[in-house]
Amino acid sequence: MLSAVPRQVIRATSTRQIQSVANTRYYSSGKDSGEKDSNTTNSESDDSSKPEGAEALMSILSSSPTAASSDRTTSASSKGNSAALILETLTKVTDRQQQATSRTANFLNSRMFLGGPGSGRAFLGEPQPCSHNLHIHASMNNTILTLTDSNGDPITTQSAGSAGFKKAARSGPEAGYQAMAKLIEKVEEKNVQIQTLHVLMKGLGPGRDSAFKAIRAKTNWDIKRISDTTPIPFNGCRPPKARRL
Repeated sequence: MLSAVPRQVIRATSTRQIQSVANTRYYSSGKDSGEKDSNTTNSESDDSSKPEGAEALMSILSSSPTAASSDRTTSASSKGNSAALILETLTKVTDRQQQATSRTANFLNSRMFLGGPGSGRAFLGEPQPCSHNLHIHASMNNTILTLTDSNGDPITTQSAGSAGFKKAARSGPEAGYQAMAKLIEKVEEKNVQIQTLHVLMKGLGPGRDSAFKAIRAKTNWDIKRISDTTPIPFNGCRPPKARRL
């Protein structure tokens, strides 16, 4: 707040001290280091006689005594202009801080991030569950798809092997695409209404991305979340012995 006041204004008013009245910082003129001001000591002893707010700033700046040196003497009109400039600058800074605080409060209380008024759900908290979950297990040998409800109970399942692919072809991208197409047909036959969908992908097989592309191409399901549940070992089981050829 204090850095917003130009140095020329501080020199013009010969300000030396910073006082605080009613939680408002303002500049007040003072004597040199060798001189003493009786008014300052009286005001420090009696806090009730201090004015408050903007009136305190105007009264102190307008009644500030000039320095003993002739180079530092200024007219009363220049002091009034300097006091008004300082007061205007401090008022703008205070208004800016109040606006930033109100914007932060409105952001945290918004319906988008808190899930509605009074819900107490923070925007960094746990997201709301979706109506259905789709598990895509893409291994190096097969692609297995499972559709469940919000509680995790399975509704239908489909794999690349049951879609007609055999042996090494079960892990290919085409097998994952056709397996998802079969799963979509089963969902339509059972007349399952999918409102929001959470896609959980496990494994790094070739049918991983092709199965997801089939969802976007053949359905209009509202995908709210996409998660990767591939397990990552962190100094876990001992790896198998290296193969010797």
